[in-house]
Amino acid sequence: MNRDWFGDSNDIAKRFFVGELRTMGYSVCVDPMPSGDWEPIESEYLRFLDVAHAREFTPTEPSALLVDPDTGIAERRSRAHASIARIVTDLSRHEIVFVFDQSFSRGLAPAPQLQAKLRQVHEHGAHGFYYNSHARFLFASLSRDKLVAVREAFLKTGLPQYRFIQLETHAA
Repeated sequence: MNRDWFGDSNDIAKRFFVGELRTMGYSVCVDPMPSGDWEPIESEYLRFLDVAHAREFTPTEPSALLVDPDTGIAERRSRAHASIARIVTDLSRHEIVFVFDQSFSRGLAPAPQLQAKLRQVHEHGAHGFYYNSHARFLFASLSRDKLVAVREAFLKTGLPQYRFIQLETHAA
């Protein structure tokens, strides 16, 4: 999370998903992965999303974690990126982990890049889908059934099905 972007339309999407997960019975927290001078806006950011910081969160069952890096998901974790390995590790404590992800090459088609990240999630033993819009989010879980239930709940809000990208499997 970069304070310069606080309150943009991406944050409104984050708030929507937090609210929907809460409606489904999840307690939700955030790891903002802050960069820059974070302290002046931390409390406003947490209040806007209506969540606790992960460092102060005592999860109740079931729980969900929003990981909010500046840029998104990359092979290696950095100040601006979460890694798939980190996401899977977080799944040991939370049923659902969802990550704001803007880390895509603009020179390449997005669909293969989404599929590559979903394949990595699968290779780490988890399940995932993307919400694909101007604000992309990866949703992951160790439980396929819980992830399907989350996706179905999002669809019931009226979000169009074509916005949800799942791992394409090819029969051998």
